[in-house]
Amino acid sequence: MSPVRTTIDAGGEVSILDHGGTGPLIVCVHGLEGSAYNWNMIGRELAKSHRVVAPDLSGFGYTPPLDRGSSVDANAEVVAEVIRHHGGPAILIGNSMGGLISLLVADRHPGLVSGLVLIDPAAPISNWMRIRPGAAARLSTPLVPRIGGALVRKWRQLQTPEQSVSEVLHFVAADAGALDPSVWDEALEIARLRRTQPWATDALVEGVNTIAPYVLLRSTFGAMLHRISQPTLLLHGTEDALIQIETARWMARQRPDWTHAFFEGVGHVPMLEVPEKVLEVFRAWSGAVHVA
Repeated sequence: MSPVRTTIDAGGEVSILDHGGTGPLIVCVHGLEGSAYNWNMIGRELAKSHRVVAPDLSGFGYTPPLDRGSSVDANAEVVAEVIRHHGGPAILIGNSMGGLISLLVADRHPGLVSGLVLIDPAAPISNWMRIRPGAAARLSTPLVPRIGGALVRKWRQLQTPEQSVSEVLHFVAADAGALDPSVWDEALEIARLRRTQPWATDALVEGVNTIAPYVLLRSTFGAMLHRISQPTLLLHGTEDALIQIETARWMARQRPDWTHAFFEGVGHVPMLEVPEKVLEVFRAWSGAVHVA
């Protein structure tokens, strides 16, 4: 059964993919330039034991920028409102920027979060000398003062939506050719949609610029990690070209009490690349820690 798209008031009209289900609430939080579709490979199975919803964050997917903007801090409040709307508390499952946002919600609104699943979360870079050229370009271009947005717009004008999707999926996945065809179709739908949204580039630039302070200051990020009180599962692909596996191992050393699972030969989006493995680890973890 496909999820149902609906709209809720979460400080403005937020588009939600509702996977249904009964039981403890799960809210899935996508990454930068992602969408609620990023959770379709695991949403149906999660809904067999949980109530599962996935929002499009402010300025992304089908949600326009809300009055509070498209920063990670603003979107942390959007996620908090989504949890409240659905009766929380919730297990937050976040990927990349969505992992950072999930951490922010757990830190600032601990009563709303019963558990965290961090999938290749945005976090401090461990070794600047080992950043791949593609990752460096994606991280740095929107940060260029005054002209970052113009550079992103120019690059988008040079690519068709099909070319853009191919580039992105080959970057984030270790083996893009092995992804389910539905992942390609959904990514193309969003890429075409973004071409019609006048705010799309500005939301991207705002997102990147507000991620930067968190991932550039390791001491500040580490302090946040140590404030997290909820049971937490950290998942990471060893071939992630954006967030290095060394970063995940550093996080694991900071919080040895968390559960950690590293997927060999997997990239930045394990929930799309190896959904069955993500579900297997999640089920074992949620059963062991009795998270609800």
